[in-house]
Amino acid sequence: MATRTIVPPAHVRRVDVSVTRLLEAFGRVPVAAVIRRAEELPRALASQVPAVFFLRAPAFHLGPLVWAVQARGKLAFVHVDLIAGLGKDRAGIAFLAREIGVNGIITSHSGLVAAARAERVIAVQRLLLYDDLGLSSALAALEHARPDIVEILPGVIFPLVVDQIRARLPLPMIVGGFVREPAQRESALQRGAVAISTSTAELWP
Repeated sequence: MATRTIVPPAHVRRVDVSVTRLLEAFGRVPVAAVIRRAEELPRALASQVPAVFFLRAPAFHLGPLVWAVQARGKLAFVHVDLIAGLGKDRAGIAFLAREIGVNGIITSHSGLVAAARAERVIAVQRLLLYDDLGLSSALAALEHARPDIVEILPGVIFPLVVDQIRARLPLPMIVGGFVREPAQRESALQRGAVAISTSTAELWP
């Protein structure tokens, strides 16, 4: 299977970490495929999505999965907080950047954004909102961390907070979490999201 492809070490040095390229790709196809299990990957590879977000793959399986994504001209992101067997620290980020060659990382922790910046990979910081009480402190953390992109979850809350976020942080925003219908995707994009992230394969064009 394609995910078993062996990629030469030089691949890591050539990996594309351009935020501009990612945003341009989202301008054409504003969807990132969220992958929780390896068997979901072939459909994502066959789709037109420009980016794949890996959420739960074991760290020792990541290399071939990431390289399969990149071999299709897509960008591969790994959610550092959720990967089994991976340190949730600077060493974990360094491993992903130097040994696997990911295009970017996803994290809820501001401290790891700085580590991603040091390793020169794209940093997507997740903002998981339950209510408006935590919004102010979350925005303060984002202002301090300054990720390349913010991912807002769950999708249903995005219309309620987008203006507040944009007023304080003019950063590109992705909407994820329970985005399962075309109408939800279109609503997020109309309100200013650059893309949605979803595990619903029917929304992968």
